[in-house]
Amino acid sequence: AKAPGASGSMVGRTVTWSAWSKEDEATGGRALEVAAPREEFEANDSEAAWGSRNMAEANGWTPSAPLLARVGSRGEDINKESSREGGEASGGETASWGATWSEGSDDLPIGAAASTSPSHLAAGRTAALWPGVGHERKLPPQRQARRFYKHMLPLALVQLVVMVVPILGLFNHEGQKFGAQLVLFLSNIPPWLSWMVFGMYSLTTVVNYVYHYFRLAGSEAVPVQRGFETSARPLQHVVIVCAYKEPAEVLERTFESIAQQRGIGRAPIAVLAAEDRDESRHACFAALQQRCGGRLSRLLLTSHSLSEGEATGKSSNENFAAREVYRRLVDSEGYDPFEVIVTICDADSIFSHTYLSHVEAAYTGEPDGRRLIYKGPLNVYRNFSDAGLLVQSLELARCHQDAFHSLMTVPYPYSNYSLSLGFASELGFWTPDCMPEDIHTANKAMVNSFGSRAVVTIPSVICNDLVPLVADRYEQAKRHQFGSVTELAWLGALLTETRLRLPAWGAVLCAEASRAGSLPGAMLCLAGHLLNAALVVALHQNWQDLTPSATTALSLMGASAVVQWTCFWAAEFALWATLLQQFPLQRPSFVRWLLLIAVMPFASLVNGLLFFIVPTLHALYHAAFVGELAYVCAPKGEAARGLAPGLDKLSPRGTRSSSPSSGVSGL
Repeated sequence: AKAPGASGSMVGRTVTWSAWSKEDEATGGRALEVAAPREEFEANDSEAAWGSRNMAEANGWTPSAPLLARVGSRGEDINKESSREGGEASGGETASWGATWSEGSDDLPIGAAASTSPSHLAAGRTAALWPGVGHERKLPPQRQARRFYKHMLPLALVQLVVMVVPILGLFNHEGQKFGAQLVLFLSNIPPWLSWMVFGMYSLTTVVNYVYHYFRLAGSEAVPVQRGFETSARPLQHVVIVCAYKEPAEVLERTFESIAQQRGIGRAPIAVLAAEDRDESRHACFAALQQRCGGRLSRLLLTSHSLSEGEATGKSSNENFAAREVYRRLVDSEGYDPFEVIVTICDADSIFSHTYLSHVEAAYTGEPDGRRLIYKGPLNVYRNFSDAGLLVQSLELARCHQDAFHSLMTVPYPYSNYSLSLGFASELGFWTPDCMPEDIHTANKAMVNSFGSRAVVTIPSVICNDLVPLVADRYEQAKRHQFGSVTELAWLGALLTETRLRLPAWGAVLCAEASRAGSLPGAMLCLAGHLLNAALVVALHQNWQDLTPSATTALSLMGASAVVQWTCFWAAEFALWATLLQQFPLQRPSFVRWLLLIAVMPFASLVNGLLFFIVPTLHALYHAAFVGELAYVCAPKGEAARGLAPGLDKLSPRGTRSSSPSSGVSGL
């Protein structure tokens, strides 16, 4: 049992694994054989699929540890586990394994049989035993979720009724009015309980902000690498910039910030992921080559042509670009895909000079960072002064919520995030017919880890532009909320079209429902507005009946809001005065800051209705009665002010490149 070997095969829908000791191998015997349906074999580490200690002992085989072996999307794990549990203990013996998968009459190889020494197995090089990174996890495309679109509107209305009616009924029974019941409820709250709740809320609020202060402070400096296991070779970073007819000044800022990255072992590869219908892409690429090419490891151009079944927008573009990067770096040049970190960003992104080094530090700092997504705080303050009070208040609250999130939650990635190229391959890259590509990728990552959260926050910031005009910002909000509607519908398709186990599916559903901006969150916000309005009216009508206990409870509720308001502005001013100094922000005047502080409570109420609840209802109507929403990119920054791409400013001669019209080209 000190030198177990392992072999496996997939025949039809059944997986069989056999394990044997050195003595059994000499006689051709098998001490343990386990067969299980293929879905269980791929799904988890259940005893039905793996040779556990109990099952081994039942077959007369007593290993020093359970047989640890995985195939498919976790194919490389067998290499490391075989060396630790079997090969190294055998004193230099070899370990053998192999797998084939036959579906019907076609034999599809998913792994190559191999025999290798334990030292080579310990190296963990995926390509040594596998032709790729394992199979793509087959998840339903967005088109399979469209049959659920029409059910989203009644589902949301049912949720609203379920939340509002019981609460109103609780305070309106036995013939007493709602206001009288509310006053009676508040009067029965002991003052000591009100003070205790206020104290706990204030303490947790302050602790949350103190934690984030130390988390974010100094993140503009290169982090100290404190990984569990640092790679012998430095990671290769690839930054994919999705763009379509972007102004030249915007692309220039973005690629300059990529070229100026510090604290990484290799210069990054930058990819201009353009659309084939964008006639300015070659001129922009040639100018960027001349300006930044010498400071980058490589500068690549991909030209995406929209195919049948794909949706216009970022997801189909980045899916094409990432597959081209994989084909070039992994298939052609032999890179380990788990040593290539892909960062997705918008065309208007300005990277902190240490963003990629923080991603690398987080990647190596995790026990196994290969199958995680890394994201920094959301920030859209670059052109902050272009917007009015409403939009400024909205984006302040939105970015603040993401940067100073509760310690009990992990926010979803928005627009800009990083993951290994191998992980992207296992997820099937990006879903080309999906609009909310960022939250959809996070949910796919959760499915891949059987319901576990897969997002890691880093303190470094990528700064973007906001949409300054109210009408354009509403269109952007409607697109965001339509994505929330379709993502919930996709979870319905995930349940019906796959054999994902119910606990794992429920974990993904709970994560999506609790996400800021989700469809259930919007209905909860609407229910809160309705209940708050009822409370205000009831208290106004029964103010003279309030008891001292009720007055104490209401006063401490107001004091809690003051504590939150004070911490909010203290944190914002500290952020602007320290971490955001590294970015070329359009800073508001002192008078504008005073106006924002004064109108923020009222503006937050209006923004919740105008940019959250109303767009959600609009998106629900569109999904139920119209269908898919056309992707419209809201103008930001220079585009919002009507500036053209301005190729002459970026290119010395303003001429077009002679690069190919499609595919990938590079320096």
